[in-house]
Order: sequence, then C-alpha cells, then structure tokens
Amino acid sequence: MSNVCFHCGDPIPTGLDIASTLQDQRREFCCYGCQAIAEHICGADLSMYYERRDTNTAKRSSSDTSALFDLLNDDDLYNEYVYQEAQQHTIQLSISGITCSACAWLIERHLSNQCGVISIHVNASDALATLVWDPNKTTVQVLSQSLQQIGYSAHPHRPGEQDQIHKAERKKAIIRLGVAGVGMMQAMMSAIAMYAGDMQGMEDSHRQLLRWISFLFATPVVLYAGLPFYKGALRDLKNRHFTMDLPVSLGILLSYGSSVIAFYTESGHVYFDSATMFIFFLLLGRFLETLARSNQNKARHNTDLEPVIVKREGSEKVIPVHKLTSGDIAKLESGQTIPVDGILLSDFTNVDESSLTGEYQPVAKHKGDLLRAQTINVDQQIELEVTNIGQNTQAATISRITERALSEKPRVAVIADNVAHYFVLAVLITASLTYAFWSFMGEAQAYWIMVSVLVVTCPCALSLATPVALTTMTNAFKQQGFLVTRGHVIESLAQTKQIVFDKTGTLTQGKFSIVKFVNLSECYSEELLLSWISALESQSKHPIAQTFHSIPPSKVDHLQNLPSLGVTGEIDGKTLFFGNAALMLQNDISFEQQQYAEPGKLTLYLADSKKLIAVVSLCDALRPEAESVLSTLRDQGVRLSLLTGDSATSAMSILPRDWFDDYETDCLPDQKWQWIKQQPHKGIVMVGDGLNDVPALAGATTSMAMGASSDLAKLHSDAVLLSDHLETIPLVLKGAKRCRKIIKQNLFWAAGYNATLLPLAIAGLIPPWVAAIGMALSSLMVVVNASRLNKL
Repeated sequence: MSNVCFHCGDPIPTGLDIASTLQDQRREFCCYGCQAIAEHICGADLSMYYERRDTNTAKRSSSDTSALFDLLNDDDLYNEYVYQEAQQHTIQLSISGITCSACAWLIERHLSNQCGVISIHVNASDALATLVWDPNKTTVQVLSQSLQQIGYSAHPHRPGEQDQIHKAERKKAIIRLGVAGVGMMQAMMSAIAMYAGDMQGMEDSHRQLLRWISFLFATPVVLYAGLPFYKGALRDLKNRHFTMDLPVSLGILLSYGSSVIAFYTESGHVYFDSATMFIFFLLLGRFLETLARSNQNKARHNTDLEPVIVKREGSEKVIPVHKLTSGDIAKLESGQTIPVDGILLSDFTNVDESSLTGEYQPVAKHKGDLLRAQTINVDQQIELEVTNIGQNTQAATISRITERALSEKPRVAVIADNVAHYFVLAVLITASLTYAFWSFMGEAQAYWIMVSVLVVTCPCALSLATPVALTTMTNAFKQQGFLVTRGHVIESLAQTKQIVFDKTGTLTQGKFSIVKFVNLSECYSEELLLSWISALESQSKHPIAQTFHSIPPSKVDHLQNLPSLGVTGEIDGKTLFFGNAALMLQNDISFEQQQYAEPGKLTLYLADSKKLIAVVSLCDALRPEAESVLSTLRDQGVRLSLLTGDSATSAMSILPRDWFDDYETDCLPDQKWQWIKQQPHKGIVMVGDGLNDVPALAGATTSMAMGASSDLAKLHSDAVLLSDHLETIPLVLKGAKRCRKIIKQNLFWAAGYNATLLPLAIAGLIPPWVAAIGMALSSLMVVVNASRLNKL
C-alpha cells in the first residue's frame, strides 16, 4: 500500500483510507477532492496525464496546488466546485496556514486587489474562504497562484473534506505537542538539577553533562515543534503584515540561541527549559483553542459517499450520492438523509427539516412537493426525481450565505484586526527599548526581560475577541432557523429600537381562502371569471395569488404586476384588472365600496376597462404566536410599527390598533420606504415577505424576510427567518445583545490582560515561561467565554 497520494503526491494521513481502482490498480488518496479528480481523469480516458506529468511536478512542494486548480478547466469538475450566476462565479476554498484573524485580513486584502475579484471573505474560525470573481477578467487558477505568492495554499472545498483536513492537522498538532511536552519535562529535570547544584555545589563536568542533556532534548522541540511559528514569521516578514507569529518566533529563537552560545562557551546560563516550556504552553493553548472553536463549527452530515439506489435504464443500481445527476429517480429509505433537491414521486411522507429551518416537528409532504437536501425522510421508503445537486441545492446555498455572513466583518472586528497589526509593531519597539534600558542599567537579565515582553503582549486574544463570538452566535441562530446573510446583522440587531412589520404573510399566515364571490356580470359564469382571475395571478407568488393557483387558468397576454394595487392583463381581447379598490379608482371604475366590503375580510375586485365584473372576499388567519411575540417585543423596549398595503378596515379587522405604536395602511412600496427613511433614529428592523416590501427591506438598517418570501425579498434582506416562526425574533434580539456583551467582555479581557502584564514584564517580574502560559490562557479565555453563546 502506498503512503503518498496517487494524484498530488502528498503524504496520506495515518488511519485515512480513501482508495479507488484505477488503471487496474488500487490507488490511494489523501482527500476526497484528489479521489474525485483522479476518477474523472481516468473515466474520461485522460489517464495519460499521470504517465506524462513531469518528475518535478510529481515531487512539487505540498503547498503548490496549481495542478489541482488547472484540472478545473474540465467543465464537469468546474460545475461541481463552482457556483455560477450570471457574470459571478463563486467557489469555497479550504486554506492552509491560517493562524489568526490577521492572516484572514491579509488574504482578503491581497486577493481583493487582484483584477477580476468581486469579493473575498475569509472565515478564520474554520479556515474557509468564499471567493467571487468575474470569469471574463480572471480565472480561479490565477487567483490560487496569487494566494500562494503570499505563503498560503488552498484547495477547492468539498463538504466533508474539511473534516479530514482538520483531522490530519490535529494529528500533526498532537505530535508536535507530544514532542514539546517530552522535551520540556527532560529539560526541566536537568534544569532543576543544575539549580540545586547552584545552591549545594556541583562539579563542572556534571554541570556540562546536564547542559548536554538539556540541549539534546530542547533542540527537536525548537526545530520541529516550533516550526509553525517560524513559517508564520517568515510569511509576515515577506508580506510586511505582522501577526503573533513574529514576536513568538523571536522569543523562541533568541532564548534558544543565547542558550546554545552559553552551552558551547561554557559560560553564562542556559535556558533550554524556558524555551521548551514556552513552546509547549503556546502549542497547548493553540491546540485547546482550536478544539474549542471546532466544536462550535461542526460540519453538516456529509452524504457524498453514502450509497443510494437509483433507477437507470430500467434497472436499479447502487451508486455513491456524488454520482447522482439531475433527472435521476432515487429511492430513499425511512430515516435516510435526503442528499439532493428533488420532487417527491411517492404519495406521502413526513420530512424532518430542522437542519434548514430549525423546526423539529416533521413536515407532511405529498406527491409533487419539493424535498430539500440535508433534510431527513422520516416515515417510509420514497422515490424522488433529482432536480438540483452539489452546489445548486438550497442547503449549499444556505452554507454559502452563512460563510459569507461569518466572513463579513462588522466595524468592531475590522478595528480589532487593524489594531492587532500595529500592536505587534508596538510590541517589537517596546521590547527593543526595554532591552536597551535594562542593558544600560547593567541588569544581567535584560535579555530575558525582553523575551518576556515579546511573549506576554502577543495580541492573540485581541484578534480572536470578536470573530469567535460572531461565529458562535451565527451558528446558534442558524440552529433556530434564523439565517444571517450579512456580517453586520448581529451588531445591528443588538441596537434595535424599532421593528416595522408587514401584515400579509408576516403577521398573518398568508394562506387565504375564498369566503364570498359576487358575480356582477350577466354574460359570464362564475367558473369562467375565476379562471380569468387565476390567469391574472398565475405568475405571482404572493399569498393572495396562491389562493387561485389551483383553479385552471385561461390564456392571458400582456400580464403586468402592479405593486400594492393588483394585476392587469388581456384575455380574449379584453383588458382586465384585478386588485383592490385603489386599482379600481385609478382606472376610473366607479362603484360603491361599502356595498361590497366585508368586515374582517380582504375584498378584491375584477373589472374590465369600463365596469366592475366580480367581487371576491378572502379571509386570512393571524399567526397564533403574533400577539404574544408583539407583547414580548414591547416588553423588551422595542417600538412596534405596522406598514401594510391593506385598507384600514381590512387591517384593523385582524390586527388591533393598540398592538402598535405606528399604524400605517394603504401603503405603496415607495411609501413604505419613504416612511422608514423619515424615522428620526437608526436601529430599524423591517420584517416582510412580498414584492411590495423590497424597497423597505433594502432601506431599513436591518431587514428580515420570512422563509416563504419571494426570492427578491430574500435577496434584499440581511437575514431570513427560515422557520417562519415569529417567536424567533425576540430570541435573536436577545441573543444579539448577549453577543455584543460577550464581545465587550472579550475585548476588555484582552486589553486588560495586556495592560496589566506589560508593565510587570517590563519590570522583569515575569519569566518567559510564565508569559507563555498567560498568553495561551488569555486566548483560551476568549474562546471559552464565546462558547456561552452556543444556545439562545
């Protein structure tokens, strides 16, 4: 069995078994991405690639991933990894080498300056980047090479593969930590013996032997266990953007270098014990921090390699999920995770959609209903027709949106990242001045005082304070069915002073039924008039329109939507209008409105260019939780406003006036937007669902769209209430305020730690190994404090 990847030549992590039979031989791979690409190359009869590839390429550095990106020139592989929308292509990249948020800042800054890049957002918590570019101006291959130029390597991200990468990195971290721990213990034993010898007396030969032992055990710790710090420091010097790795590396190498000199010259003191303790505690802190952050960012269940039964060419076959294609008929067992988007072909089943909406009550699905990837088939064996796979499923879309939101930094995070960069420069200057001062004063420990200053002031906790809290809170929101789509949402929600609600489909269920139909014509039957209305509403997704979608429509031409008024179109040569009373008045259709209006009902009118033809009364039901939610929000000190296109009579029949501080009816889309603009303060949240809410959603400080909203409403929203449960709104407001409090605590702790220990380090009261413990604990404290946000 080979111990290197057949495709890329990288070492295969111990315990990982990913293999395929290619070219009549068993081939092993380091990850699922390499396996998929190799299978595609050989399956497309392109196996000469492996026979012809250059020896230097086969032995290339593990950080060189250009060949992997070059293979994305194949359309099939490109479509599997890249989401394409108009002139914007999006890919998720797994990046190696990220140690803190300053690395993420550097990557974003570098790539955003490249030609053709539309946006780049890096989530330092799980080392994932979301890259959006214009394919007419650049390629992902060029951008990957640009990333390598600043010292980072990237791979196209595939769900589940990140877990394997993290697993391999954890194994390396454990090995380094073990080496550092063993070396530290042995160096400490020798150091204790030498300290005892200083007090009780010791022969020089014995002292030199103990120094030899310390040197032998400390050297692998410094050269191997400390290697990640040195790589980061070299990258910092190359890019002239400094992270914690630079002062840490200086502290390690200075302490080790001076000890080596003292050892060989047999003069002065050796501090191999301090150097090894320094590395051990730094590695331990980073390892514990990584574990804590990974627990907050658990990946979704990966179904790519699970078997699925598919009907092809009149027979059933068992294939891996990742080989499904659109149009396949797949059979899924009870309890199986649905791996793709598809249309239910069976009569009935219940589906657990909690992974997408946060709703743990199974949802009934009938023949023809859409099933979403990453949900669970609860009841029985079903068949579905595959419609969307891979990056085109709704689950993948939600994942991309979440990553974008996690990567977009609010103002406080940007400030922290920039401060961290200049703070490192200040640390280097302070350490240099400290050494100069104590040397001038004749202090023998001036060197070690400088090392302590370098270590104790590393800004790790400062860089972590905001992003870890935001990542944890965003994931907690997602579990409740609240999808954050923009980075500023949590910060804005914490400052909410006013919430503006739409009525239909937001505070009401948006499921109308016809309670009365009045036929005012003498020539047309009720059935024909309803078919006309169905035709006029056929292209609308508004809840009112859906009332008529089950009625067979007539043929309609020149159909036009009139926001907040209704619709118009031409049927059998007649221009027809269907909508509210305002639409009738606008087209000079005169009638006595009070004659047809039904108290507590929504009244709509059908007319031709001359007269009224029919009157339809609809009834909508208030969401059962609406009253309690509004009461809870008022108790939280939030001002409540209602903006609706309905008439005052219709609105008040279902929503009492005294539930709101502001009550605006008969609002056109532009009027809603203008009303929000005229409010004297910021901190306004708009909650809506329809096309007529889009201007208001776009104009509010923060906007929420209901899960059943139109696509345009979701596009212009900062967050989507996937669960459609209004109870989530008070929860997220409370959670956002908790998150802001945690961020302030983290920043206060990070700043207070540096402000307290820096003077002590300058005064020579803190040895280097104690400084290392303090720095590791400060970062760990920030992460542990943020983990309290895991649950709302």
